[in-house]
Amino acid sequence: MAEFNSYLLGKARKSVGNITLCYTKGKNIAKAKVFSRKDNPTPEILAQRARMKALVQLGRNLLPVIRKGFTGIGKGSTSNAFVATNQEAILVDNKNVATVDFERLRVATGLLTPPKVTMAYDEESKKYQFTQEVQEEEDGYASAEDKVYGVLYETERDRSRLVMLRARSESGSTSYALPEDWDSTKVKVYCFAMLKNGKGASDSVLIS
Repeated sequence: MAEFNSYLLGKARKSVGNITLCYTKGKNIAKAKVFSRKDNPTPEILAQRARMKALVQLGRNLLPVIRKGFTGIGKGSTSNAFVATNQEAILVDNKNVATVDFERLRVATGLLTPPKVTMAYDEESKKYQFTQEVQEEEDGYASAEDKVYGVLYETERDRSRLVMLRARSESGSTSYALPEDWDSTKVKVYCFAMLKNGKGASDSVLIS
């Protein structure tokens, strides 16, 4: 509360923002409004907060991937689409600790048919070997020109890599070296297909 003199306001009696002006006992007084917030979140709210926090952070770690994998989904950003799609991929315990269910996690989603890709890791050379099968064209769902991508996500350091493979119409192998300082035992590997024009994708598939 503060006392002030004002020739312009005279006997002030009004509110401006969070300040209330009044005239009492021959004086102009300015008082700050007090806002109280009742925040008594339910267990469901606390769990959802933990889930959203985990998804937002995961989305940042996978940003180069989801910018491709969630293109054309909804009217918002690809990050928002990633969060909306993966609500069930985050498990929250009774202490509100969130963990990722990588079997349910989608790093891409869409109407295209997922590609047929397998992966092997060679410990001696420290390289991943992606092997891809030819897929027949399917009107609206699979084109010979569709691009196929592999995705590596290292869960210990929360890092990701997007690996371009072959067109859907091609078969063969693509090798990719394990990034420096990564632990091969902590790497999740996914694949997905994408339209040549980049405007649509398939659901991702966990392959390792």
